[in-house]
Amino acid sequence: MESRKINNKFLIRLKKGEKIIETLIKFCKENNINSGYLFAIGAISKAELAHYNLNNKEYSSKTFDEQLEVCSLTGNIAFVEEELFLHVHVVLADDKMQTYAGHLKEGVVSATLEVILTPWNERIDRKHSEEIGLNLLEI
Repeated sequence: MESRKINNKFLIRLKKGEKIIETLIKFCKENNINSGYLFAIGAISKAELAHYNLNNKEYSSKTFDEQLEVCSLTGNIAFVEEELFLHVHVVLADDKMQTYAGHLKEGVVSATLEVILTPWNERIDRKHSEEIGLNLLEI
């Protein structure tokens, strides 16, 4: 990974073979980023996507083990209890231009991933909602 700070934002380039969520969490910890938002484009060789079912309050997931374009990746950074958490959604496309989308549990960069990360000036937390079954942003 390489990065550069521009004004109050970070331009980050993940390299081939790096895990997206793992690498970005490490970057945030090393740079004292407690909250913010990010978006990215690039390519991956493997991804695990999830979909949340509100009726049974469970995730289903699917793993993709192929070369896919990252058409859009967007998310936010906050804390769940005392752990930094990235909530990231992604749209991926295969060589037939078919798209897949969902919550990105993890992905592996194939060529590059170009990320713009904007930190916020205060810590944001998530708190568990019994009604929804998820950790929701505390506003």
